[in-house]
Amino acid sequence: MAGSSVGSNLAALCALTPNDPKFQPGFESADTSVTAAICLYGYYGHYFGDPPDEPPPPLQPQGYIRPGAPPFLIAHGTKDTLATVEGARNFVAQLHHVSDSTVVYVELPGVQHSFDVFHSPRFEAVVDGVEAFAAWVLAAPQANSE
Repeated sequence: MAGSSVGSNLAALCALTPNDPKFQPGFESADTSVTAAICLYGYYGHYFGDPPDEPPPPLQPQGYIRPGAPPFLIAHGTKDTLATVEGARNFVAQLHHVSDSTVVYVELPGVQHSFDVFHSPRFEAVVDGVEAFAAWVLAAPQANSE
């Protein structure tokens, strides 16, 4: 599951809420688990200085972090004015603390929201990292044991 901006929020929420009937009305028996999540410049639950020790707003990924979460790759720019880098850092820290799976965090110095709109060497590096992460996830033993 992958997304950027609000798509990143949705990808993370999907990855953290597999098989939860409240998120799949009419498809309660469908397997909605995902193998991994790739999230670019997303908003995960705390916004512009919200205290990180308070519960996140409802239906935000940060409120669903669990030990069985799949691997995550998160990339975020330090100059993002829509979804703060502090929010991404907090989400990553909580994932590292709770999840049993790998969490890869890439912080891009000086980069703004929607950094993938214009082709750049920096974005090419992110694409290479996403490809390497996806290849690693697919080759990992847990992916092959199902």
